[in-house]
Amino acid sequence: MSVETIKQSPGSKDCLACVAAMAAQTSVEDFKKYYRDNELPFDDDMTLIRYLAEHGYLVGIFTPDDSRWPFEALTNVNLTPGPAYVVVESDLEWVRKQGAHHAVYWDGKTLYDPAPASGSKKLSEYEIVMFLPLCKNAEHPRWKKTEV
Repeated sequence: MSVETIKQSPGSKDCLACVAAMAAQTSVEDFKKYYRDNELPFDDDMTLIRYLAEHGYLVGIFTPDDSRWPFEALTNVNLTPGPAYVVVESDLEWVRKQGAHHAVYWDGKTLYDPAPASGSKKLSEYEIVMFLPLCKNAEHPRWKKTEV
């Protein structure tokens, strides 16, 4: 599956919408229509999870087998099994002051950062707050094989 990086507008809070669009291979506009039509908050993890479920993905949560849950343990784990929605600390001070984080998309090999000024960074260069693996729901019509 080829992923095209979708960048958020400078100064916007659309990183979650960009990640949703990259993961589902849709558009930011489609995600925005979804949360407006369903009267959901645009920057909420559960909105992204519901949107991805509508597009054939189940979202898990990475729980390290470690008593230092959650944040300290994530720095010593190989987080490369497959696609994931990843929440990281923002590089922007105004975002951190609001207690907010930044969303990025991991396809299992490459990291896609929607921040307008982001260059090519490795997953290990981010301070990971939360890692939510994405799995295809084999029962979803999008993935069901049609029998001939």
